Amino acid sequence: MEFNTSLSHSAQCLKQAIPLLVKYKIPVTPINYAIWYCYVLGSNVDLNTELDNILAEHGTCSASSARYLFDKYLSDKDLELFYQLSEDFQGTLESVQADIDSTLASSQSFNSALLLCKSNLNSLDKNDISSFDNVLSYVDKLTEESVLMQQTASSFQKKLQAAYSEISELKQALVSSQEAAITDQLTGLLNRGKFDQDIALHISQYINTNAISKTLIFVDIDHFKQFNDDFGHQKGDDVLKVVANKLSRHCTNKASAYRYGGEEFCILADFKSVSEALNFCQAIRKDIEKLSVKGKKTGKSIRNITASFGIAFYKEKQNLEDFISCADKALYLAKAHGRNRVEIAPAI
Repeated sequence: MEFNTSLSHSAQCLKQAIPLLVKYKIPVTPINYAIWYCYVLGSNVDLNTELDNILAEHGTCSASSARYLFDKYLSDKDLELFYQLSEDFQGTLESVQADIDSTLASSQSFNSALLLCKSNLNSLDKNDISSFDNVLSYVDKLTEESVLMQQTASSFQKKLQAAYSEISELKQALVSSQEAAITDQLTGLLNRGKFDQDIALHISQYINTNAISKTLIFVDIDHFKQFNDDFGHQKGDDVLKVVANKLSRHCTNKASAYRYGGEEFCILADFKSVSEALNFCQAIRKDIEKLSVKGKKTGKSIRNITASFGIAFYKEKQNLEDFISCADKALYLAKAHGRNRVEIAPAI
């Protein structure tokens, strides 16, 4: 393959390739980056097909599989795609460092000229008429040095502005990649991978007090399969989006919402009491209850949307699996008791 890369182009590739590497738990190495760059580019159908098969079978792409794909479809020239970004960034840093050295040298020269002129001025005989000519020469010298210093500073400022622009672009690419790696693309909520990270941190911050705090809430859209069966998967996706939007609007500073999988969502939150957690869930449930699927032609509501909620409160020394299981059992109770309701995990 032949690619004309730039910092901007590399950044765009980064936005697409890095989230996929994170999703499939693949290290960001030169070989892996080259493979996934080609994958997102879609320029080699055979490589994409074989990589898809590997992912379907193993859920990831091992180092040996990556080496096999690279040797079969790519070449060492493609490793330049990985190095391009870091080289451009390093080049920008080195350029800034060189400009700083140059500006420092110029400022030191200007400073030396100032000190020399000051010393000479102090030594002048104030009654000697030739001193006037000497003063004028010193003023000329300082004016010349000042102009040079201003030109150096102006040039340095322009170079800094260019470097700032380039580094800001790279930073934005990295931020976007990080966000994409933890965000569910359909709903915009945090994804399952992020949930797995956050819940471990969530319970690790537990403090043994009388106040109930660490809370896990499972949310499941009622009869979701029927939306897909009756209205098509596109309408089902729309249902997921509007429900996710309701969750997002209610989850502010004290709670985080995730898409757990399929039609199931979850929320990690801190509450001071059971009633506060119940009121929180009831508010979301009632908000979702106002939603409905509308007919394309009439625009009228043809089916309401509801969701069931299961709440679990973390107990001291409870392991992660049991904590999740409690929330799951509470959700099951909500489903078993008629759906569109909130249940709390039973005490064990």
